[in-house]
Parts: sequence; C-alpha cells; structure tokens
Amino acid sequence: AVISTDAGWPRSVFSITSTTKDQQSKRLLVFRQDSARQNYKLWGVARLFSGVKMPSFEISKTGSAQGTPTDTGLVMTPKAAVDAYADLLQNGANSEFADQFADDSLRQTIASVSQTVQEGMERNNGTQTQTFTVVPDAIKIMRSSDGGDLVVAQINSEWTRSAGAGRESQPASDAEKALFGNGKATSTMKTSYVNVIALYVPPANSGQKITAVGSERQPVKVEAL
Repeated sequence: AVISTDAGWPRSVFSITSTTKDQQSKRLLVFRQDSARQNYKLWGVARLFSGVKMPSFEISKTGSAQGTPTDTGLVMTPKAAVDAYADLLQNGANSEFADQFADDSLRQTIASVSQTVQEGMERNNGTQTQTFTVVPDAIKIMRSSDGGDLVVAQINSEWTRSAGAGRESQPASDAEKALFGNGKATSTMKTSYVNVIALYVPPANSGQKITAVGSERQPVKVEAL
C-alpha cells in the first residue's frame, strides 16, 4: 500500500495486490477518503499488465505525496498525458502523440478486436466507429520516488457498429451479451464502455516514454439503435 503524506482531504491510498492462487492478475486499487471521519472507499481498479515494471514509492518511510493534474517536471503533466492517451486510443498510430508512449496491452487488445470486427463488417458493407472521452476530474495521482507520477484516470468510450443492409448487428463479447440480454437486435448497436487506465509519467529529460501499466475495460450499456 502507498499511503498519502498529504495533511488535508480528500486523500488517496494506492494498493497493489498479489497474484491470486487461480492466477488472477495483480490489481492496482485506488481508495479515496473525502474527509477525516469518513471511511476509505474504492475509487478505481486497474489490472496490471503482465511483465510491467512499476515505479518505486517511499513505502518504507512515511508514504508518498499525492500529485496533481498539473504537476510539472514530467514529460507531460498528468492531465495532458491522459488527454494524449485518449487521443492515442482514438487514432492509434495516426495520433500525434504515438511516439511519446510505449506500446501496451490495452491498445493491442482494442486494435485486435476492432480489426476482427472490421473484417466481418467489410464483407457486408458495414461500418464501425469508436470515440474516447476523458472524464473531467476523474484522476488520482501518486508521486513516485524517482520524480515521476503514477496516474489513474477514467476514459469513457462508445463503440458503434452498423451491419450492412438487411443484417443485424450483434454483441461483440460475452459481457456485451449479458448486458443486452433478450433485447431485439437491429442493424446498429452501440456499446458504452468505462475504461480505467493507469499510466506512469516519467520525469522530464529521463529519456523514458509514458507507459500504460494497467487498465480495466468494462461495457456498462448495450443498446440497439
């Protein structure tokens, strides 16, 4: 657990779990306490990517300072890094920020699934679009001992898929099927996702790229249009 050294509120605790007996991946948990007499509540969860190297924190001493969205001395401010990552999710290799981020599992997964769906769409003259939107103020930051920031933020997205004429658009995953239930399919389906992302933003002049170290991507709404 990484304890905040800040004297005021709201304050956060970052906690990294161990791998479970059934080999569930490690999680980064963010807890928030709004005032001194309130309990900490779970604010966000991100599954850590396999093999990622996490930054170090002053756990053995008194804790670590919380960061702010406008922290300086980094390759980007935390807010700018989250905005840039949303653009990267939206535009892939065509994003103007592509060369400032290391590759990561979330982007690989989204690109792979989108490509598979696209191949099916093209056979039926269908289309798909995805839009990613940063949620204002949904960001928590902890300073690392090397002068960087570990940033956890929420980026919402909508994935709209339109099948060709005379065809129905179906859920693209088991989670989407569960949400859609017995709904009546039409030619167009829109799924709303919540994406919690964890980014390590290194110090300026470190020569390092911004790295996504974990994410949690879940559909929250599936509707036929």
